[in-house]
Amino acid sequence: MTAAWIKKTRTFVTRAIVLAALLVAITGFLLWGKWPLFESAAADLPPRVLYEVPENITANALVTDLHEKGLIAFPRVLKVVLRITGWERRIRSGFYYLPPRNSIMEIATKLTFGEMATRSMTIPEGRASWEIYGILKKYFPLDSLQFESLVHSEEFAHSLGLQASDLEGYLYPDTYIVPWKLKEQDVLRLLVSRFQEVLATLPIEESEFVKQYGVNGLVTMASIVEKEAAVKREQKTISGVFHNRLRKGWSLGADPTVRFAVRKMTSPLRKEDLQSHSLYNTRRFTGLPPGPICSPGESALRAALHPEGTRMMFFVAKDDGSHAHYFSETYAEHNGFIIIAAGNRARYRAMLALRADSAASAAEAAAAEGMVSDNTGTEAPIVQENQMVNKDPKIRETKPRDAVEPKLEPKLEPKVETKAEPTKIR
Repeated sequence: MTAAWIKKTRTFVTRAIVLAALLVAITGFLLWGKWPLFESAAADLPPRVLYEVPENITANALVTDLHEKGLIAFPRVLKVVLRITGWERRIRSGFYYLPPRNSIMEIATKLTFGEMATRSMTIPEGRASWEIYGILKKYFPLDSLQFESLVHSEEFAHSLGLQASDLEGYLYPDTYIVPWKLKEQDVLRLLVSRFQEVLATLPIEESEFVKQYGVNGLVTMASIVEKEAAVKREQKTISGVFHNRLRKGWSLGADPTVRFAVRKMTSPLRKEDLQSHSLYNTRRFTGLPPGPICSPGESALRAALHPEGTRMMFFVAKDDGSHAHYFSETYAEHNGFIIIAAGNRARYRAMLALRADSAASAAEAAAAEGMVSDNTGTEAPIVQENQMVNKDPKIRETKPRDAVEPKLEPKLEPKVETKAEPTKIR
């Protein structure tokens, strides 16, 4: 072995090592390098880009789209990686948050194994199904007919484990962290699943009320309590009033049930609305309505399950801005509170009008002095007659103060009252 041959061997090995290292470096750069090679990437970049992977998209089409949007620099390398690893069959449709500078391996793993983009969605308490749809459509491109059909499908309700004829009342109000894209059945399944989680925390097996009326009866009672109680601390008392009325065979007289029947959740009720023949009209029919009128929250469910032990039979809104109610045991006391509430309402409206005038005067003075005012409205929302903030308008009693105590009615369901208009629980 000559010295020349040894030298050539060493030179060859050195070059081979350098070449191998160079290939490794190039491969590493191609797979993990993050270079903003596009003009769009060289500009002021957002911290992340919301990217949608369409359903049934091919790996080639996906790679081409990513490259055109400036999210990857080496499309051919990404195609090879997806093909060699078999990940091209694991691409999941949906929305993803992607950084503006992506390596091949990062984006490949993100679109096959990574978490999808999510956002927060809030369903308030006490909303009917069509109101919930109005909220959901702001988040998802839902079809109204498909949504309505699923909500009122007994088969779909049973498939979700509910012993109910529809999903009304079971679309649980809460704040959800959801994907950016959901179909009608997926979002309904999510809301019902949350309801079932909450229901599992309640001692319904011990409840005599549930034994008599079932879970659907519990949710129905809770939905009425939810709509009637503007102040949560009164939910158990209001529930106690309704439980008392049920036991005595009186009509519940809850206007929110009428609103649900005629789909007028906020606008004033008319006389013909109160005469509706719907079984949801608890001003005409005794007992519970056929089902819930909204989706109640946990506190309303607990109030329906454990009502306050009270002798109260009536309640009427104070209309003094507190959103609270006067409760009474007799009809005479109830009529007296109606008179007091009318006085409260007049004083409260006068106070709000005075505040509005003061705010307007202050704004005018500020404008005259060349000042900018950010508050030209009232300090509190104006409460119109027979209406409370964030609650349904109230239908007042019109019977004289010396009206006789309402007679007990037999427990027949449904039973249409043929005497005077049923007593209003207000």
